[in-house]
This record gives sequence, structure tokens and C-alpha cells, in this order.
Amino acid sequence: MQILATISDMSRLGIVLDLESGAIADVPVRPGFIDASIQGRAPCRPFGITWHGDELFVANNRQLLVFDKQLEFKRTMGTPLQVNTHQLAFCGSYVWAVSPWTNSLIGICPSDEVMGVEFDILEQKLLPYASRRAPENDDKRHFNSLLWTEDHVYISAHNFDRPSFILGFCRESLKIDSILENAGFAIHGLALHEEQLFWISSMTNEIRSSSGYSYRLSRQGYARGFAVTAQYFIVAISESRSRNKRSGGDSWIQVIDRQSGAVAGEFYLADTGSVNDLRLLDECDYAHGVAPFW
Repeated sequence: MQILATISDMSRLGIVLDLESGAIADVPVRPGFIDASIQGRAPCRPFGITWHGDELFVANNRQLLVFDKQLEFKRTMGTPLQVNTHQLAFCGSYVWAVSPWTNSLIGICPSDEVMGVEFDILEQKLLPYASRRAPENDDKRHFNSLLWTEDHVYISAHNFDRPSFILGFCRESLKIDSILENAGFAIHGLALHEEQLFWISSMTNEIRSSSGYSYRLSRQGYARGFAVTAQYFIVAISESRSRNKRSGGDSWIQVIDRQSGAVAGEFYLADTGSVNDLRLLDECDYAHGVAPFW
């Protein structure tokens, strides 16, 4: 199994980690990935990852970066996103990006880069996407992760210092039909397997589920980055640091056997800074819902 994880060290956009051999390959930061106009946050902050066909997409602040099968950079999409864009997922004809500062999902079409749509999560409205620069104080619930399934889209809300929650919307109508409250604190990542939702409660260092499952992670830190197979949970855990120090420090990837709860493997990643997100590249990932890239 191989994962791509986006990291914060400002020299690498991400790393590819082989979960069998432990081998690591770097995806470098290019000068064009750095936006010096961004204030108060890292000028290069890669986060969400998704793909379609032969193209892989990475969110980096306002940029939607496009890579090929060899993870060589191809181009930047013409429609800008928002600062602090979080997770990505491909569905229909769109790369969907969770945008906390606009409380919305922003959909960009790779085959028509000027065509964008926006789903206002709070108002449950689908609108044309109007490119703009949203202020941080417009962030109401800090929506951060999404998962498209056959009949739903699930969106998680970190919800700042209040209990987190997960919204379920009908895929066809985009009308809300479920709310899972008290989901933990500062949650990230969503997976669906055998009608059970899973996610990470980052602040309480747990994997949780909609059926009441709870697994306490053995390593302390800030857990963010989640993949799920039939056999394993794959979780990234970073050193807990204040925002202005997250480009430094180390991180770990744990592979956890779902049946026994044992840590089947742990990989130490020195000097990555915080891990922002991860995707499993070459196997079915119930936290992504997209066919493997490799």
C-alpha cells in the first residue's frame, strides 16, 4: 500500500510512503506554489488530495494544482479557490473542495476551468461559484472534510471549541437528511464502510463511528489524515504545535488492524511539519470513494 500525504515543511508539497517497505519519495514545492500575499498563514499550505483519470489534484491555499501519474506537476487550474481550503474529493464532473471560510463546497470542472459551482452548506443552495477573497471571520463552523457516497455527501464540522458534528445531504437534491451530533472535538476525515461512518476526533485522539465504536490512538499528538481499507485504519499523527510553528516538527503514520486494534505498523517521518491530509493511492479507500490512482 502507498499513501500520498501533504505536509507543512515548506520544501515538500507531500511525500509518498510505501507502507510495506517504508520507502519515501518527495513531491517538492516549486516557487510558483508560494503566495507571498497571504497574511497570517503559511504561504504554501498543501492540504486536500483527489484525482480523476490520469490527473491528481492538490489544494494549496487558493491554488488547485494538477499532477500526472508520476506525480510530476502539470499546471495550476485557472479558477482560484480560497485561503485555508481543506479536503478535496472528485464527484461527477467536479473537484470538490471544502472551503471553511465560505462555509461551502467549491466545485471546479477540470475540463472547463472557468466553470465552477458552489454549494452553500448552511443555506443548502447550489450556485455558480463567484471567485472572491473571503475573510477568516466568516468561518461559522469550520467545515473541513467531505465524503461522496452512492446516495449522499457527508460533510464534517470541526466546530471550534464546541462538539463537532457531521451533516448528511441527499446526493441528488443536496438537501440535508441527517445530522450526527456530539461526534467528538475537532474532527477530521470521513469514511463509510458497511453502512458505518468513521472519522477521527483529533482533540480527543480517537477514531469514532456512527455506531458507537471508539478506538483510542496509542500515539499522542494531533491526528489528521485518514484512510480506511477493509482491514486497516491508516492515520497520520503530528506533533501538537501552535499554528505558526507547524512547518516544523515530526509526524507518524500508523497502520491499525481494524479487527484486533493492534498497530500493525508505524512509520516515523522526521521534519515534515504537520501532516494535513493523506490518500491511499493504490487500494480501495473507504475514506475517499474514488477508484485507486495507481
